[in-house]
Amino acid sequence: MQEVYILGNPGFKEELNKELHDNALFIRGQVNVEVPDKEVQLYWISSRERLRDFKKTIGGNLVWKYRLNFFLDLEELTEKPKREEGWSPDEKALMKRVLLSRA
Repeated sequence: MQEVYILGNPGFKEELNKELHDNALFIRGQVNVEVPDKEVQLYWISSRERLRDFKKTIGGNLVWKYRLNFFLDLEELTEKPKREEGWSPDEKALMKRVLLSRA
């Protein structure tokens, strides 16, 4: 089994757990990690190769809405450098292209 730590904006855990409630391929765990202004959720998946399937099951809307980030080990999550709040110009341009393509 592979651990996957998910870091996102507050409120994502309820929607994520609702989305994955009946999915036997992914097992929800508990993690006691504090990250200011963020929430952390732990899931176990069968292997690293299943990470892509896991993300597809969650869906892009949830990933974008809560700006979810995925980590395969706790050290990677806790050692991640803090990003500036807000979106970079590249992220803004990408979001604009995505929104225009959906219109």
